[in-house]
Amino acid sequence: MRAAGVLFTVALLAIAVVPPAFSGPIVDWDPAYFYEPGAQFNNSIPGSEMKIVGTISAFSGVLAYLNPNIAGGTEYTFFVSGLISQGTATIGAPGLQFFITTYANGGVISIYEDASPDAVFTPFPPNEGNFQNGTLLLTGTLNGFNTQTNDFTPHQTGNAEGTIAWTGGSLIGLLSNGVGGTCPGLFTGGLTWWSDPIVVPTGYLFRHDGKIDDECPTPTRSGTWGRIKTLYR
Repeated sequence: MRAAGVLFTVALLAIAVVPPAFSGPIVDWDPAYFYEPGAQFNNSIPGSEMKIVGTISAFSGVLAYLNPNIAGGTEYTFFVSGLISQGTATIGAPGLQFFITTYANGGVISIYEDASPDAVFTPFPPNEGNFQNGTLLLTGTLNGFNTQTNDFTPHQTGNAEGTIAWTGGSLIGLLSNGVGGTCPGLFTGGLTWWSDPIVVPTGYLFRHDGKIDDECPTPTRSGTWGRIKTLYR
């Protein structure tokens, strides 16, 4: 039994863990607003397009050197388009209902850096161009996107989530996975459809307090017997 235990320990040591790439939130915002013509919180029309505009409030991880909070300084925004609704599923009885809306793969998210701040959440429709000007820092494809809401929480809260496959932008190199690829991202966070124009301005569907996580996997590498022996000398 002792010999088996030694062999098991040695086998574990034969796989040496490489110091992991950063994994965690790299972009944070509050607010962002969702809008979709004709949609309601509990009923998205199949085939319609949802868009999102947002202003970024913080960066961290590999993007921590970017500062969106300098008065009169650079503005960071993001714009999402191409989220085509697959319709809303309702689960439960009135007063205890969940509403889940799924969107087809292929939405596009883009993050911009603008030296001339001008992004304003005007009533629907917003001036989309003001969220898409300046330098394109990152762009990617959104897949598996969905929103989940309900009719019973105090402030009509829920969440939205989807995965990001980064495809371009001037900073895409910072998201390298170390083996010739790019780390995926996770678009996630809480949303509300609370019917208060101060919270959700007229014409918008949801307000979103969210982030993007860098989803880099932790790599491993194989070791040799000789290398393992050096650990005990």
